[in-house]
Amino acid sequence: MKYVKNWVIFALMAIVSVCATSCSSDSNNELEAYKKVNEKIFKENIEASSRNGVPQIIDYRSPEEYAAGHIEDAVNIPVTDRNAEGKIKEELKRFEQSRNIYIYGSKSTNNTLGFYLAGIVSKEGWGLSKTFHLINGIEGWEEAGYPVVK
Repeated sequence: MKYVKNWVIFALMAIVSVCATSCSSDSNNELEAYKKVNEKIFKENIEASSRNGVPQIIDYRSPEEYAAGHIEDAVNIPVTDRNAEGKIKEELKRFEQSRNIYIYGSKSTNNTLGFYLAGIVSKEGWGLSKTFHLINGIEGWEEAGYPVVK
């Protein structure tokens, strides 16, 4: 019984130690989330990014939705399903990993496909801290009165 008690105490100490190490607030922590932002913050960040060249914006809606109206300078990389990873990786080669990347879709697809795309972007070298996701999609952008290109 004493052996089991000592083993349980050791196991609990090991778990606490691992959690304390992996859950630190270090900015390089891989658990850091990508930035889900509103329209105002998205626009401000795009404007700041444009001072260093064309901002890196991905519209992950269908080509038809993109043609109906998109944010200026956005590149259409449709994320129609989870089988698109190879094509997405190929398309990402045109972007600079040293700069932030901005992604958006529509309200109906924002959570699932945006999360999927953010994961791919992160794995390809940007990390989640350089990925900004417009939480209300293109609809929120337009409702805020910001322009779209057709």
